[in-house]
Amino acid sequence: MQGDPDNYLSLLSAAQIETLRHVYEHKNSKEIARIMGVSPHTVDERVRRSLRKLSVSNRVEAARILARNGVFEIVTPYQSLTYQLIDLGDAPPADEAEPGRSSLWRSLDIGLPFPTASQPANRHGLMERILWPVLIAFATILAFSALYSILVGLGRVLS
Repeated sequence: MQGDPDNYLSLLSAAQIETLRHVYEHKNSKEIARIMGVSPHTVDERVRRSLRKLSVSNRVEAARILARNGVFEIVTPYQSLTYQLIDLGDAPPADEAEPGRSSLWRSLDIGLPFPTASQPANRHGLMERILWPVLIAFATILAFSALYSILVGLGRVLS
């Protein structure tokens, strides 16, 4: 098997080869997971299975074998094959981007916590990551307070 990239290609999946490509680039499991859009556990599982298939003892050794035999040059990066962003077309002008958003909301420039046409991926900064849970908790408290008030009022009417 030594020296024949086709044997490695038949043994390993594209995801396993891409994972080992990132290992060869000195990335850790968390970084690889972020790049490939999977969990670090999935990355570690791909590496474990690759180690078994290649009969080697560590991830660096497996990556070196593939690099030395030219496997990385043959296989197209996995991410470009399967994790492409869906093309949502051209973004509409700012005033038409999200008709439901008020000008106050736009002036705050707080991205929504879910994907939209203008924001297909989560690119929130630290403040937005802190602000959204606080806003959601506050809205939840208000909703339960209103529900409690309604139930108390109904209890008084019915008694």
